[in-house]
Amino acid sequence: MMKYGDEHVEHRFTLSFTESELRGQWQDFFLGIHEADGEVFPEELIDPSVLVICNLAGEIVQIVLHDEGCDCEFQFTFSEKAQIEAYMKQHVNV
Repeated sequence: MMKYGDEHVEHRFTLSFTESELRGQWQDFFLGIHEADGEVFPEELIDPSVLVICNLAGEIVQIVLHDEGCDCEFQFTFSEKAQIEAYMKQHVNV
């Protein structure tokens, strides 16, 4: 997780499914994100979570880092997104 425009920083985390919502042509999945042992997220993040937006065919369209339930100035790195995609395929069947 890194602020837009900041230096590339990788974080280790675990994920948990919290809920999903059908929104027209999109299926939104909300995931909890938790620091891995010994990991510390950026201190500016108060309550991070993940929004995964899929089309109705189950393809991931977008992965968004939320803080306190809203879009924020942080984004996931490529490998962090890959970890989220793998979680979705294994645990949420997309």
